[in-house]
Amino acid sequence: MKQLFIFTMVMLAFSGCRKEDNEMVDGPNLNDLFGPFSIVEDLVISHTEIDFGVDAFVFYSGELSKNTDWNIHFTGSQTGATRTISGFDRVLSIDNAAWNGGANTFPGFGLEEVYIEVHFPNEEDAPVLYDTVSVLGLKQDEGYLITSFENGTGTNWVPFNQTTVVGGIVCGNGESAKGDCHYSFGGTVGWDWAIGSISVQNDEGTFGLPTSATNLYFNMGFKALENVGPTNSFIQFWFDEDENGDGVFDPASEDRFLYEYWSNGSEWDLISFVYGGLQFDAEGSQVDTNGNGLPEPSKLIAINVFYLANPENGFSSALVDHLIFTTNSPYTP
Repeated sequence: MKQLFIFTMVMLAFSGCRKEDNEMVDGPNLNDLFGPFSIVEDLVISHTEIDFGVDAFVFYSGELSKNTDWNIHFTGSQTGATRTISGFDRVLSIDNAAWNGGANTFPGFGLEEVYIEVHFPNEEDAPVLYDTVSVLGLKQDEGYLITSFENGTGTNWVPFNQTTVVGGIVCGNGESAKGDCHYSFGGTVGWDWAIGSISVQNDEGTFGLPTSATNLYFNMGFKALENVGPTNSFIQFWFDEDENGDGVFDPASEDRFLYEYWSNGSEWDLISFVYGGLQFDAEGSQVDTNGNGLPEPSKLIAINVFYLANPENGFSSALVDHLIFTTNSPYTP
């Protein structure tokens, strides 16, 4: 009897260990590797109309037969803006399949119909799902918007154009990085690289930026149209700081920080960099300025956007749009 009791206890212990081992087996689920793919619960979109200022997300919900790769592509019918969300999940929900109205890069989405495609790239013969959502309100930017040129020029702005150049705000032609308006330069300047510039200044003096420059990003959209390429055209920024607080920038005694960005192609580029990095050159050495040499965004009173292009190449043109500061990370259109 005693031997039977011991044998029974040993078998129970062995059985318990085997069960625990099965529960702790590492590696992929066999159904994910070899099981058939199907849509167990229809993938349903949460909205057919969306105001991102009211409802923060459009999302899909539904269930697949297994964990697998999926991609959701959003394309603006008028702007051509795009956004892709990807995942490897069996269940889709607001936690992993939500869109906040933003784009991958410029241009951003507008008030338009947005076409949606859902793909399962690793599942042979899987269907492609299609939907449409109407955007009735845009997502709200997080950051410090300097200008998107939607409200015209400020009273303290200073434009410059060569005599053969047309430069100014253009609205309603569908070419903007975000919204309806942008700033445009175009002309032939055979004697100089300088095409034109716009100095953006706040009517109230400074722009209300935070004091710390270490985690503050400056962002802007730039699109070179003619005379394009990394040896042919570029944007130069002048950041002027009023260090003594008299409301005027003195180039002889205060800081002007410069930054250059050369064109890469004829699509919208998102220029983004840390404001605090302006005090160093490409080799990490301190740049020469006439003030204290420290980027102080709370003292910034003017941002000059200066377009330059190779005079040997004839007609030059470019667009700029959506000057905005963000904290901790670059801007997401």
